[in-house]
Amino acid sequence: MTPQELVSILQEHEAWIKQGRGGRRANLARQNLSGFSLEGAKLRGAKFSGADLTRAILVRCDLSQADFFCAQLDGIDAKSANFEGADLRGASIRNVNLNGANLKGADFRGGTLMFGTDEGDRKPQSLNERGADLANSSMANANLSGANMSGANLSGVNLRNANLDGADLSGCILSETDLSGANLQDANLKGAVLDNTVFKHANLSGANTDGCDMSAANLTGANMVRNEDALPSNVRDRLNDHYVWIREDGRLGQRAILVDQDLSFIELEGVNLSGADVHGSNLTGANMSGTLMVMSDLAKCVLEGTNFRGATLDGSNLSNANLENADLTKAQIGPVDLKDSKGQPTGRLWPANLTGARLVNANLTGANLRQANLSHCDLTGANLTGADITNANLTDALVDIEQLDKAISAETASA
Repeated sequence: MTPQELVSILQEHEAWIKQGRGGRRANLARQNLSGFSLEGAKLRGAKFSGADLTRAILVRCDLSQADFFCAQLDGIDAKSANFEGADLRGASIRNVNLNGANLKGADFRGGTLMFGTDEGDRKPQSLNERGADLANSSMANANLSGANMSGANLSGVNLRNANLDGADLSGCILSETDLSGANLQDANLKGAVLDNTVFKHANLSGANTDGCDMSAANLTGANMVRNEDALPSNVRDRLNDHYVWIREDGRLGQRAILVDQDLSFIELEGVNLSGADVHGSNLTGANMSGTLMVMSDLAKCVLEGTNFRGATLDGSNLSNANLENADLTKAQIGPVDLKDSKGQPTGRLWPANLTGARLVNANLTGANLRQANLSHCDLTGANLTGADITNANLTDALVDIEQLDKAISAETASA
């Protein structure tokens, strides 16, 4: 296609958009447009299926509702372009610049383009059934709200501060993808491959992360709190049975036994889970502020970055739990006054058990740790300012004198 022919098609398409006389929708399917500059062109609804737009310049183009089915878009410069509602199924979009582009509602699923031959049979021109290939592209600040990117290859993509609110990223490859500051609220990440994926300060509230291995992801400062509705139905049922058990003093319902469960980033602020058995479970990043977990079993739990501000954990078992970077500000982790079958005090105290717990860089400001068993704890970098460690057992605990000087103990109380 000559440049003059392309210019004529663009003019006719703009007339078609305006519904003027002589206008005609642009049909550029399977055309070689590699390297062409279409900057600022108005191509809403144009047909580019199977076209080769490698390294084309599409800056500020209006390509909303356009058909790019199985098109070659590698290396395009499409800064601030409008792809809203575009069909990008099966397209190859590697190493592109889509910074600030509007991709709201765009479809990036897989696709196969078929075409006929002189012999009458049909062969695939482009085969990408898994999803669009956007590897190593730059899409910072792009609007992908509601986009369908199921199965797409987003490895190495820069999606910093992108809006992916409600986007479908199920089964996507997100290896080395930078989603720092991105809005992924209510996004579907089910089964996505997360290998060294960066979610620093991203909003993952309400996101579906079922089947995702988050262990190799960077979640520094990320908001991933999810409500109980996001949990599997059997977990929800056990929690509801436990609430009844608490309310009815054990006459109805059933104590929650949620061993080795994924409860990461769950929102359980202020609920009563006293007596629950959640040992070995993953509660990374969960919001447990104000939660009642008296005499509960949290042994060997992963509680990294968990919010326990103002929570009551009296008498609970936290042995060998990982509480690194957890917030235990003003948490109650003291002893429980045991009572007999008639509800009368026995005079026996049941202290909280934190033996072998990892409390590296945990915030224990103002926490009550009276009589707690902290033997063999790792308190490296933990903030013990105002924490009450009166009669606590610190045998073989990793803690500095400077940290203990900031805490309250029997010695400081008598001074």
